[in-house]
Amino acid sequence: MESFVSHTSTNHQSIQRTNKASVQLEGWGMPADEVIALAATLNRQVPALDWFAEERADREALTLHLVDIAALAGESGHAVWNTFGPVEAMRQAREAGQPALAVCRGKFSELPVDRLGVWVAAAGFAWETKTQAVIRALAAMAWQPQRGYQDLPGWQAVQPLTQRNLLAITASDDDKVDFPALMRQVSEASFMHPAALSVAGVPTATFERTLVEAGMQDLHETAVAPMTLDGVLRIDALVGFPWQGTNQSAAV
Repeated sequence: MESFVSHTSTNHQSIQRTNKASVQLEGWGMPADEVIALAATLNRQVPALDWFAEERADREALTLHLVDIAALAGESGHAVWNTFGPVEAMRQAREAGQPALAVCRGKFSELPVDRLGVWVAAAGFAWETKTQAVIRALAAMAWQPQRGYQDLPGWQAVQPLTQRNLLAITASDDDKVDFPALMRQVSEASFMHPAALSVAGVPTATFERTLVEAGMQDLHETAVAPMTLDGVLRIDALVGFPWQGTNQSAAV
């Protein structure tokens, strides 16, 4: 079932008075206070965006459904009916044409197989860490050489990705900032060929050369930005894999 998060904003700044891109957080299997506190933390740590947890942001917001699969499905994983909430929310977002992703803790195999959209694995990471990595990687889709991230509000550049059905992971490097090495790690840990890749913090020439070397030059959906949304020297990548049915769902 959905966590009991009402829709009153923790971000009291009026959306209409800002030109920032906005992100709506929806918690599933999480205490309402935790989602509210997360939005407040992200507003401090990522001030380039407006983050909301209670009050509904405008229709141009990107929604991140934060899903604690184990909390919903129970210790045995048998309470599958409790996991239908986020699945239905993602379906409704698809039908409404609103950009949304699900960021999940736990086993994808405990979710209903029949689901739509992009579902990102977040195992082993704090919500604030994973959420920021996802957003920075997604933002690369809106980056333009002459405009930077000015076209991010509205998340139009992200819409094509959110219309796909993918299982996704994030990969980050804030140490050596070595994109080829990062992609080798992703390839070695993957069971299938990626279908989508969005990366922030990598020069275009390095990105294109690495894809060729890794045999990924035929990816359907790619994006790269040479700088991250917050200007910090690091690499953030979102790697999406196609899925159809239980076997692939359980593989991530």
